[in-house]
Amino acid sequence: MCSRVCPVGIISMDDRGFPVESEDAMKRCIACGHCVAVCPHAALSLESMAADSCLSLPAAWNLSPEQADFFLKGRRSIRAFKSDAVPRASIEQIINTARYAPSGMNRQPVRWVIVYEQQKVREIAQETISWMKSMIKDHPQFAHSMMFENMVAGWEKGKDFICRNAPHLALLYGLRDDLTAPGACTIAGAYFELAALPHGLGTCWAGYAQMALNKWPACADIVNISKKCDCFAAFLLGYPQYSYPRVPLRNEPRISWR
Repeated sequence: MCSRVCPVGIISMDDRGFPVESEDAMKRCIACGHCVAVCPHAALSLESMAADSCLSLPAAWNLSPEQADFFLKGRRSIRAFKSDAVPRASIEQIINTARYAPSGMNRQPVRWVIVYEQQKVREIAQETISWMKSMIKDHPQFAHSMMFENMVAGWEKGKDFICRNAPHLALLYGLRDDLTAPGACTIAGAYFELAALPHGLGTCWAGYAQMALNKWPACADIVNISKKCDCFAAFLLGYPQYSYPRVPLRNEPRISWR
């Protein structure tokens, strides 16, 4: 089993049926832990990962298809939040779940910034509007395609269409030159959204703020993200003002079988 699940093929079986690691195993191992996780007897450990330090799953850990259907379809993008702050311990617990999201070659490149103070969230929204105004002036066609005029007009009327008056903002970022970072942040962000649900929290992708954090230095300076990094996912976070008792319709999937 450990031989078959190893993604880089460094475990083989000897003539007695025991696992044997290849000579260059230490160079090629990506410490994904698949071999540790799959062994039913907890007989295999890595130098960085002892079997008895890993979480043991209960027999009935998995959701039924019906439960998964309701759970995934029931998630909504929340744009109306209560002003209550979320305890830091709850946010840390959600991130501790989301950090188990898969990443290319198990690089785990995701870094997190939680903009916890609502005033700082407001500052990011303000700088995003400043960036939009510059884009309307210098790149009007692109700005129009992204509805920047509507966002600016709303802001000037006291409407925050950028961060929606959310109490917190979660940012996932990584090194710009790491080709695995964008996908890893996106996947971890999806985990983050789903892991927030059992805590009674709502999220929404903050796409405009994410763009400004990467394109407008004054915005990135608020959160002190390294110049070598890009923000690849941003989420509004807080307690929803409303619950949603039904699931809105979506387009039928477009499936091709080959």
